[in-house]
Amino acid sequence: MEIKKVFVVGAGLMGGGIAQVCAQAGIDVILNDVWSVGKFIEKGKVQEDLEQIMSRIESTVDYERVTEAGLVIEAVFENLELKQKVFREIDGLARKDAVIATNTSAIPISELASVTARPERVLGLHFFSPAPMMQAVEVIRGIATSDSVFATAKAFVLQIGKEPIMVNRDVAGFVINRINFPSAIEAMRLVEQGVATVKEIDKGLRLGSGRKMGIF
Repeated sequence: MEIKKVFVVGAGLMGGGIAQVCAQAGIDVILNDVWSVGKFIEKGKVQEDLEQIMSRIESTVDYERVTEAGLVIEAVFENLELKQKVFREIDGLARKDAVIATNTSAIPISELASVTARPERVLGLHFFSPAPMMQAVEVIRGIATSDSVFATAKAFVLQIGKEPIMVNRDVAGFVINRINFPSAIEAMRLVEQGVATVKEIDKGLRLGSGRKMGIF
């Protein structure tokens, strides 16, 4: 199933970034609720002009047009009750064949899927910030996510020019954050103990570990 239109719930930093990434990949977006497209055009990373890209993004204040989308991405802030409320509303309106995804970085996918009547069509698509710059997207399987939906989500990530990180179990922190968390704790200890400054640790990780951003 090729995704031709995406409905994004939440127009903040992550939602706006996800909308931009989709539009740059030629996908129409309805954004519920000016991105950095210009910088990408200036650097030659995007071949189309600003008007062409922005013409693919429409905004709305309600969920009525969710029926048009093959993929719905929830990107509101990290609050379980709010996200479950969004999922209930989407579930009642979205197409039966639509894939419903959350961009959460911490809340279990299965807890969000459990409030819908189609948990097999729910999964996680965890974009990293800033979404237009970061290449990795975690594709997270909930306890009931079907194989076909998991495969569709992987194909979508490739379609928008990102690299899918396939996460087969819905564990706390998923993969990248789960690995990064102990490192962050150790980095804070090193600063507290006076071993090195925040600036030096960030510089060392960028230059020595190939991280685009320091841990702080």
